[in-house]
Amino acid sequence: MITEQELLHIGRIIRTHGTGGELQCRMTNTCWEDNDATFIILSVDGIYVPFRVTDWRTKGSEDVLLFMQGVSSEQHAARFVGCEAFMLRTDLPEQAAAHADLDTLTGYLLCDAKRGEVGTITAIDTSTLNTLIQLDNGALLPLHEDLIEQIDINNKRILARLPEGLL
Repeated sequence: MITEQELLHIGRIIRTHGTGGELQCRMTNTCWEDNDATFIILSVDGIYVPFRVTDWRTKGSEDVLLFMQGVSSEQHAARFVGCEAFMLRTDLPEQAAAHADLDTLTGYLLCDAKRGEVGTITAIDTSTLNTLIQLDNGALLPLHEDLIEQIDINNKRILARLPEGLL
């Protein structure tokens, strides 16, 4: 059985494409395009189900069109619209997996344990030794594991304990 810890969230199936079973996936990061993964894992009714990808191509800057083995009609493909899409972490080189984890935080709401909601993460800057997050209010804050108390993947929230004077 596939567990959540083995997976990296990469997007969501947003619609069918054409009549041959192709699906359009809105990607939340570039991990799929940057690697040669063979399987995509979809969360179907709360169960992680692997599908062999037989062909794929990009569509615009955010979407990927996927053909999955065994899905050959629009009606069959429609069952997967709305499913969250994942890839196995083992399909990523170690360095890419660490970077991918950071990319998936874009869009998360950052909350401070004392101050409450701080802002939504709009970008991750890894160009220096200190990783920074940029918030929708323009603030730049350090991202360090010692500051993070909890990451809630389901609700896209990060609970942090930020030092006084940082905000």
